Amino acid sequence: MAPVKRRYEAPIRREQSALTRRRILDAAVAAFSGAGWTGTTVAEVARAAGVTPQAVHLSVGAKPAMLVAAVAHAVAGDEPDVPLRERRHFAPAFAKDTSPAQRATAFAAGSRAVYERAGALFLVLAQVAASEQPVADLWRAARQGRLADCRDLVRLASGSDSAPQRTVDLVFVASGPAVYADLTADRGWTGAAYEHWLAETIDRLLTDSAARDG
Repeated sequence: MAPVKRRYEAPIRREQSALTRRRILDAAVAAFSGAGWTGTTVAEVARAAGVTPQAVHLSVGAKPAMLVAAVAHAVAGDEPDVPLRERRHFAPAFAKDTSPAQRATAFAAGSRAVYERAGALFLVLAQVAASEQPVADLWRAARQGRLADCRDLVRLASGSDSAPQRTVDLVFVASGPAVYADLTADRGWTGAAYEHWLAETIDRLLTDSAARDG
């Protein structure tokens, strides 16, 4: 019977390890989102996850690595294997034969969905990026990825192979995490109000760009 027992031990251990990592990352997302960088400790995350600090280090690493993993975990949500562009909210923004207004609506809905899960974490990333290299790498990659998304959105809406840089820059700024935080956390907007405003703003930028270039 010993070989049979060993056959199942490895999958069980992997499943337990995955569940432990998920609890740790859920706790880390809540901690960083609520208390920021300085207010979050590995010990507090471990306590919230019901594990030891050593287990946190073994599963996700030290505090900078924990923040990086928490951001990836929050952005992924319940669909870790599905690229953002292919998800229900974002997909119409990059689909063929979609109007600029539909693209703007989808991009706003996708942005809201991401920021409701990870908006506060992006602000922590921006704060810590100057002093922690792993965090700086993720922050730079996140900004570059979002800029590429904005550029493709403008290019597809214009129906050309190029995208006016001014329009790309304005869409990039309007859809950034700092604006989401200012409007929802500081000014008390609801997520729905933010999404509506962003859709209108991006649609206007795309329309103005098309008229100017036309």
